[in-house]
Amino acid sequence: MRYVSRNFNYDYMKNILTIILLFIINTSYSQTVKELEYELSFYKSGETWGNKKEAAHKLLKIDRLNRNAINYLVEVYGRKNQKDSIQMLFDKMIKDNPKSPFPYLIRANERNAHFEGQTYTQQISHLKKAYCLDNTNIEAIYTLGKLYYELFIKEFNNEKIEANLDEYSKNSILYFSILCKQKENYKETLKYPLIQLANYQEDNSKLKIYESYHIQSSYFPVFSFMSLPYDWKTNYSVDVLEGIVNGKEKQSFKEFCKYSGVESAVFSISWYSKHLFTLEEPVLSDSLSTKIYRFTYLRSFDNPIVIRIENNNDTITINWKVSDGAGGYEPGKIIENKTKVLTVADWEKIENKIISIKFWSLPSVEKGLFGTDGSQWILEGKTLGKFHVVDRWCGGTISSVCKDLIEITDLKFNGEDMY
Repeated sequence: MRYVSRNFNYDYMKNILTIILLFIINTSYSQTVKELEYELSFYKSGETWGNKKEAAHKLLKIDRLNRNAINYLVEVYGRKNQKDSIQMLFDKMIKDNPKSPFPYLIRANERNAHFEGQTYTQQISHLKKAYCLDNTNIEAIYTLGKLYYELFIKEFNNEKIEANLDEYSKNSILYFSILCKQKENYKETLKYPLIQLANYQEDNSKLKIYESYHIQSSYFPVFSFMSLPYDWKTNYSVDVLEGIVNGKEKQSFKEFCKYSGVESAVFSISWYSKHLFTLEEPVLSDSLSTKIYRFTYLRSFDNPIVIRIENNNDTITINWKVSDGAGGYEPGKIIENKTKVLTVADWEKIENKIISIKFWSLPSVEKGLFGTDGSQWILEGKTLGKFHVVDRWCGGTISSVCKDLIEITDLKFNGEDMY
C-alpha cells in the first residue's frame, strides 16, 4: 500500500508541476505578444518608421495569424512599393493555414488590398474563398455585400452600364439578405442599402419586406444618427453606408460635412452605448408615459457623466452617475450614483429651456463640427409616443439645457473641467 501511495503522490505532483509549467509558459506567451504588439504601435521621437519588421516577424512566429503584425508588414512593404513581398506574405499564410478563412479576410481588407494594389475582382475572389471555408463568417458576408454595393454606386456615378448595375445590385442584395437571415440585428442597418437596391430593381415585394424591418438593438435608433439627402431611396448616387454623395472623388468638403451614413451612425451609437451600459442606464422607450430628459456627457480625458431627470405624474426626480473611466476611452465602473427629489418648478425650468432651443425639431447630428479632443454632449428626450436625441460636439445648441441639468445636481466642476 505504501508503494502505491508513493506512486500516486509522485504522479500527482508531476501533474501539478506540468500544469504550473504550462501556466508559466502561457503567461509569458501572452506577455510577449502584448509587448511585441506594443512595440509595433509605439514610436519614439526621431525613430524611422518601418524599422520594426524583425519584431513583426517574431510576433508571427508566436502567433502566426496576428493581425497587428500582418498589418504592420503590409504597410511597410506597401509604402516601399514592394507589392511582391505583400503577395509572398499572404501566399505563405494561406499555404500554412489552408482551412482558415482569416488569411483571405485580412488580405481583402480595404487597407491591405490598397497596399497590394488589388482590384475589386481580386478582393471579391479572396472573400468568396473565405466564405467557402466558413459560410457563417460575418466579416466575409458583410464585406462581399458592401463591395458589390460600392461597385453599384460607382457604376451609377460613371458608366451606368445596365448589365453591370443589375449584376452588382443582385449580388449585394444576395449577401446582405444572407446576413439578415443569419443575424437579425443586421436588419436594422442593412435595410437602408437594401431599400435602395430594391427600388433600383423595381422589386416591390422585396421593398415591402425591407421597409418592414423595425429593429433597435441598442440605446438609439440608427436613423437618428444618419443624415442623408431626402431622395436617398431612389438616388443611386448616394452611398448610404458611408454617407457619400456622387462618389468619393466628386464629393465636396461641404457635402462631406453635410451627410453621414450607416457606418458613421453605428460607430457613434456603439461608443455612447458602451458608456450608458456601464452606467447601468435604461433604454428610453417611447411606449412609456413617464417624461424623461437624459444628458450623457463624454469628455475625452475625464470621467463620463449621465444625468437623467424624470417626471412621473408630477413626481420629479433627478439621478446622476459618474464612472471612473474616460469619455473618449474605456468607461470604467460607477463611482457615484445619486438621486434627489425636485419640484415641479424645477421641471418647468428645464421644459421651458427645451422649448426655447426647439429641441424636438433640432437635427440629431450636426456634421462639420468635430475634433480629436473635446467632448460629446448627447441629450435625449422621451414621452409617450415620442423620442428624440441630439448629439453635439462641445455642447453647441443644447449646452444651455445641459448646464441647467448639471446645476440641479450636486456635481461640482472647475471651469477647466467643463468643455
